[in-house]
Amino acid sequence: MNPMKIASSIFFFILCILLLQSCAPSGSATYSPQKTYPAHQLLEDARTMETLLRKNHPSLYWYARPNEIDSAFISLYSKLDTPLTETIFRNVLNQTVGVIRCGHTSVRPSKKHSWYMLWQPPKGFPLGLKVMDDSTLLITSNLYRSDSILTRGIEILSVNQYSSKKLIDTLSTLIPIDGYSRGFSDQNLSNLFSRFYNNLFPNDSVYDIAYKNYDGTKDIIRRYTYSRAGDTLSSQTLSGKTEKSRLRPKRRTPKSSYRSLMVDSKERYAVLRINTFSNELKRGFLKRSFKKLKRDSIPALILDLRINGGGLIRSSLLLSRMIHGEPFRFADSIVSPNRKINGKGRITKRFITNVGMLLLSKKNEGGGFRFRYFQKESYKPHRNRFNGNVYILTGGYSFSATSMFLSSVKGESNVRIVGEESGGGFYGNNGGFIPDIVLPNTGIRVRLPLYRIVNNHLLPFDGKGVSPDIEIKPGYEDVRKNEDPKMKKAIELILSSDEK
Repeated sequence: MNPMKIASSIFFFILCILLLQSCAPSGSATYSPQKTYPAHQLLEDARTMETLLRKNHPSLYWYARPNEIDSAFISLYSKLDTPLTETIFRNVLNQTVGVIRCGHTSVRPSKKHSWYMLWQPPKGFPLGLKVMDDSTLLITSNLYRSDSILTRGIEILSVNQYSSKKLIDTLSTLIPIDGYSRGFSDQNLSNLFSRFYNNLFPNDSVYDIAYKNYDGTKDIIRRYTYSRAGDTLSSQTLSGKTEKSRLRPKRRTPKSSYRSLMVDSKERYAVLRINTFSNELKRGFLKRSFKKLKRDSIPALILDLRINGGGLIRSSLLLSRMIHGEPFRFADSIVSPNRKINGKGRITKRFITNVGMLLLSKKNEGGGFRFRYFQKESYKPHRNRFNGNVYILTGGYSFSATSMFLSSVKGESNVRIVGEESGGGFYGNNGGFIPDIVLPNTGIRVRLPLYRIVNNHLLPFDGKGVSPDIEIKPGYEDVRKNEDPKMKKAIELILSSDEK
């Protein structure tokens, strides 16, 4: 072979390696999740978080009394007398801010930790589990795909002697919620059970799993931590059965769509899925979709918001205008205690947030500073609003700006909400601008909402989400067969209405 070609091939190979390395974050190569931080650094981080929350949070005492907040921080400091890893410290912080009962006040990993985990293969607890109620877990996935025992729909009774109820209650403390609606934490656990389990029990490598078969018989089986590097299944029941099999690497799933519109072949109904109100949802898509529904005279609409965690208030308002038939009020008040972020400490986008709060806020008669927008006396329906019957599918992950939309349209004569209670509050929530507090030593990020949003002051202030008009919860058989009872119910309602 030509020596010049060989040399050029070697050069090209080395260049590719260098380019790939340059794509990796600079901190991920040196970061170690096993690193511990000394107690004095943890205390400094905790005090920084407490100070900034107390000076800026708009609803610190909405669902908790002052003495409860005080007790939570006293308990936090008592746990910081020894070095801790970032993961363990983050768990303690999440349990502390959980007392506030604000779904937007949450603790996130440092950027270095996030980058590190992005480049790591799946490992740890191998099962995906769905929370069915406060004490029941069903398998939805298994990283060991050749496992013929722990399959979809099998009920898990305990893991390492932690009962299902204890696991649900313990892991739920790591997930913030609005008020007293547990739907958001249950849905998060259902989506990311393995991640939360690994965070709370990072040293577990062997799992003794008690389970119930479809026929009601019970057994205990041993499974080991999943690692793609050694992708083999080794298990042992307590009765002595063993099995080993080689697994193929898990395929990557395609990125889910942010939104979609599908019209039934007979044009009896349309299904509009909106998975976010963030920038990924283009307002032009909403306008084109409803224009098409109007042009084609579609009589019924299924609006699927089950995994819509929120986003921009203006997009939520636009969707509300597409549903309402008469002028309506969207939000009673959006108020912050301050006109800028107070307190020392690193806040992401502090300057631009302060400028926004200064320009967009006006002193409120009842105290604090009112956000100028989204608080008109009334909004007019959009010219392409939908005139037919609307069936809105909801669940625990319907949150934030989604709950604002649901609060706005609930009770409309042509609207029926089908599914489960929303995770976002019916009465209101906290949001608007939500920068991060970046803790000085660990780099852990704490989300800090700056405005209190009241959807409607006439609604009950009981800490609950938006309740469905027709409650539909998935049953055991729905999970085992991977069926969708909420969509099925909505279609059934539409077809039965057509027959009449």
